[in-house]
Amino acid sequence: MEYHNIDLRMERRGFRRFVSSWLLRDEGLDRTYLVDTGPSVSWPVLREAVERFGGGRVDGVFLTHVHIDHAGAAALAVREYGTPLFASERGVPHLLDPSALWAGSVKTLGETAHFYGKPEAVSADALRAMDRLPEGFSSVPTPGHAAHHQSFAYDDPDRGRVLFAGEAAGVFLEGEEPAPYLRPATPPRFFPEVTVSSINRLLDLKGTYICYAHFGWSGDAEKMLTLALEQLNLWRGVVCELLDGGVPPSDEEVFFQELMKRDALLGALRTMEPDIQEREREFIGNSISGFLGAYGRGGE
Repeated sequence: MEYHNIDLRMERRGFRRFVSSWLLRDEGLDRTYLVDTGPSVSWPVLREAVERFGGGRVDGVFLTHVHIDHAGAAALAVREYGTPLFASERGVPHLLDPSALWAGSVKTLGETAHFYGKPEAVSADALRAMDRLPEGFSSVPTPGHAAHHQSFAYDDPDRGRVLFAGEAAGVFLEGEEPAPYLRPATPPRFFPEVTVSSINRLLDLKGTYICYAHFGWSGDAEKMLTLALEQLNLWRGVVCELLDGGVPPSDEEVFFQELMKRDALLGALRTMEPDIQEREREFIGNSISGFLGAYGRGGE
């Protein structure tokens, strides 16, 4: 199997090396699969990648979750290639009728949602159940980032088990130094116990490689998943310590600065290119908000 991490870069500051789709190409069987499609605005980039790396065909799309930066172009993939879609049963209603998803995206993301583009409805005929995944593939529920989030695994004869974790185990940015760069993907509402259980479920799969939706992959899945668990525990400790010490939740900068001091996995933020650094700083703030809400103090 060939693996291509497609950078769905967009004409917006910092929106490169961020949103991605994984393209899997089996030359022997002449099959091409996608893990997530990205938003509709970047569909031309993904379509070009399918023509370049995928033999001009898509034989299956595996959706980790239906947020518009991951599944916004799903209907376009179906229309262009007639591909079947494999999605969580809990996410299917939003694919068939994305109106509520769109309204929630606009409320949460504001202008960014309009930039990503409004998703089109997917035909019910395109949807497939998880027990019909192609040979070698399996799925596992990994709620936390989203209630309907799921991850996929492929048992590669040469590489071992390759995990496609979406955002279940945080956000990774391959190639940054000091490595690894990892941050939680915990926007409000964040459910700590559910997220931890999902990461443990991924650990139980004993994967070799782990592929992230944001952004890249690592050849040591066990290490990265363990680091994700340790990071969640560290953030919980820092956030609760500051709250108990009287820092108001509204003073997000204090939480950020303390995490930068104590979380080595954020170290690469200091050396990133300015546009990517700005983007990451914004999303770290969103993840901090998730922790504040999770521990019952977000509204104080």
